Amino acid sequence: MFASFARAIAEGIGLGITLAILTGPAFFALLQTSIRSGVKSGIAFAIGVLISDTTLIFLSYLGALRLFNDPQNNFIIGLIGGTILIMFGIFNIFQKHPLDLKEGEGDVEKLLPNTKTINHPLTALKGFAINLINPFVIIFWISVVSVESTRYDFSHLHVISLFTATLLTVLGTDILKSVAAQKITSFLNPNILLWINRIAGLILIISGVSLIWKVVKTFL
Repeated sequence: MFASFARAIAEGIGLGITLAILTGPAFFALLQTSIRSGVKSGIAFAIGVLISDTTLIFLSYLGALRLFNDPQNNFIIGLIGGTILIMFGIFNIFQKHPLDLKEGEGDVEKLLPNTKTINHPLTALKGFAINLINPFVIIFWISVVSVESTRYDFSHLHVISLFTATLLTVLGTDILKSVAAQKITSFLNPNILLWINRIAGLILIISGVSLIWKVVKTFL
């Protein structure tokens, strides 16, 4: 029995690593959040992603996500998700004060927002939303849950162990990404930080447009 649980955990870690290395909108938003607002905000964002993934797994088990089997529903959800990504991107690009510019422009630390004023629950909600509106993440979890829940050699406890390992692996790698992104701020100047914010916004816009194009091309 121990060997089967060890195998389930190992497979979960493998799934987590696979999901962690995918560079979707949430990946770039996590890096941008960590660079602009610090590690705590990055962790808050990662926790939002974790809650989102957990929600998708739970709903997949309940069968509530069967509505995604309807092409019309996929089309509508894809359009909404793409539009929201574009809106996030536009906000990042055109917000007037992405950094808290203070005296001493050569000091990068003074260019970062005051972490005491950052709303971490709101940051977590942003991570939750960006991850949840990505249909490809939804499809990923539906596929994985469907496969793993029907395996004859796995009990419910095995499946729970597998997904727990997956989620913890994703959370751990996201925290490492956040720490790494924040560490490089000491090597950046204000202009680079500003352009990182704009590039992250541009990536979100491209992701949104790409998503809309794919659903239109697929369903029309």
